Amino acid sequence: MNVFMRATILTLSSLLLTTVIFGADSSSNRKENIVSFGVRAGAGWPAVTTPFFLALPGENWSFGLEYGSKTFTSDSTSSGVKSSGSFNITDTGLFARYFYGNSFNSILAINSMSSEMTVTSTNASTGGTAKGSLSTSATRFTTGIGNHWTMDWGFEIGIDWLTASALLSSSSSASVTESSGSIDTTDTENSIKELGKLVNALSAIPGIFIFSIGFSF
Repeated sequence: MNVFMRATILTLSSLLLTTVIFGADSSSNRKENIVSFGVRAGAGWPAVTTPFFLALPGENWSFGLEYGSKTFTSDSTSSGVKSSGSFNITDTGLFARYFYGNSFNSILAINSMSSEMTVTSTNASTGGTAKGSLSTSATRFTTGIGNHWTMDWGFEIGIDWLTASALLSSSSSASVTESSGSIDTTDTENSIKELGKLVNALSAIPGIFIFSIGFSF
């Protein structure tokens, strides 16, 4: 493991050094380019649900659009009723980056997220079951810091070291469509709504080490 860690650190250090050297003119390269696009990945909600971005680069400011969709499976328990389901999230956002110099920047973003799912609920005591539907929506604000480099030939590489988000608004609506056995429909609806609140809350989890690669011209 120690050998693997040393090799990983050495590889990342070499990549970062190479990026800094070849991206030394990132500021002027951004100024000369018109549009950039790419993908990103890492430990954070934005990297998972909005992996694609399109931006208008600039020397000091860059403005862009991010988009993505993802299917998750999750569960929640409330009033003795466990609800679980597979839901599809659609996430769209507008972002701006302000560059303090060559590569270091702050990001500001506003995202609109929605999800739909069919939920199965079970009463742990009686064994009664029910099926319902759940819709969620949320608006969140995100800020963070990072470094992004643009090479002379247009290749882009970047990393957001840390991002933090806050929900500006959120909602969830649930309905029970069918049931069997002994299960309270009111408790079931409440359990499904709790699952919706969990889905919205997940989008505000901080992100770290969100890498991006792309191309600018």
